[in-house]
Parts: sequence; C-alpha cells; structure tokens
Amino acid sequence: AIPPDLRSIVFMMLGNYIGQGVVLLLVPGLILGKVRSADPMRSGLSWWKAMAAGTGAMVLFWPLVLASGLLAGVFITLMTGQELPEIAHTTLLQLQQAAENPDIWLILALIMIVLLTPILEELMYRGLLQESIRRMPGLVNETPWIAIALTSIIFAVMHAAVVDQRGLVALIVLSMGFGWIALRTGRLLSCMVMHGLFNLLNLVQV
Repeated sequence: AIPPDLRSIVFMMLGNYIGQGVVLLLVPGLILGKVRSADPMRSGLSWWKAMAAGTGAMVLFWPLVLASGLLAGVFITLMTGQELPEIAHTTLLQLQQAAENPDIWLILALIMIVLLTPILEELMYRGLLQESIRRMPGLVNETPWIAIALTSIIFAVMHAAVVDQRGLVALIVLSMGFGWIALRTGRLLSCMVMHGLFNLLNLVQV
C-alpha cells in the first residue's frame, strides 16, 4: 500500500505551489522566464540553447554535488560517530517504499517532483529572490555571487525539514549551480532544466 505520508506530501506540495503561484502573479515579468544576464549577449538565447545549457550545467555540477554531500557525510560521521542513512532525503525514502506498489499518488508525486517543482522553485528562488538581491544598491552586476550564495543558503534551509545535514551542504552547491547557469544564460529555462534533471537522476538512483 502507498504510505499515507506520500499522499500528504502530494497535497502539501500542491498547497506550496498555490502559495508560490500567488506570489508570482504579483511579478508578471518573471513569468516570461527572463533574468538579467551577466553577459547581455547571451540573454537572448533560444529555448533549445537554454535547455542545452541547463543540461551541460547538470553534467558539470552533478559530481560536485555528490562529492560535497559525501564529504559532508564523512565529516559528520567523524565528528558525531553517527552512521548516516544511505538516502539523505525523506521524500525519496517514501517514494522508494511507494514504488513497490505504484498508485496514482506516486505518479502525481513524480510529475510534481520532475516538472512542477523545478519550474515553480526556479521562478521563486532564481527569478524572484536571487534577482531581487542582485538588484539591491551596491550589488547590481558587481558581486552577483553574493546574491547566488545567499539565495542558495535560503534554498537549502527551506528544504531542512526533508534532508539531513549532508543533504543541506549538497543543496547549497546544487543551488549555486542553478544560480550560476541562470546568470550565465539570462534564462530561467536553463536552471529549470538543470533542476528537473537533478530530481530525475535522484529518482532513478532510488
């Protein structure tokens, strides 16, 4: 049977999407998927080049994310003597159990994780939060990594309820990759593709 928690997660994710959607409706320009690129010549990338850039960024950052999570796990184990579970994300554990007896709730959860979550989270974090920080006086195009780093820390903290400490470290590294490719291409589509591929790779591993 499908774990009851998985059904709850689906409804929780839906509520989260609705809340984020309300915020995004207040910023119509972000829906167009544009951010201020560090390189004005690249901000006009076609959709397929933006998708290719997101795929390439995932190839580049995937080993960095794995390495950072592994090193953080080793450090935590050495410091605390506590053996960490193989999977750092509680939702992945629930999906692993649910996969033994697939149902509509599992299908809905997978669709949300691979498609809806990357779209809405990148609109929120890279399109709204990162750009808002970057456009603050003194930060505009001068020190974009400050905005990327702050956004990444907030992004990781917002996932603290479902990942352990090593997962938070890996998420910060991953989020910096999202921020970098969004800044590099000037297209939110790039970080959405990168985000979706990361989620998909995690699901395949489970």
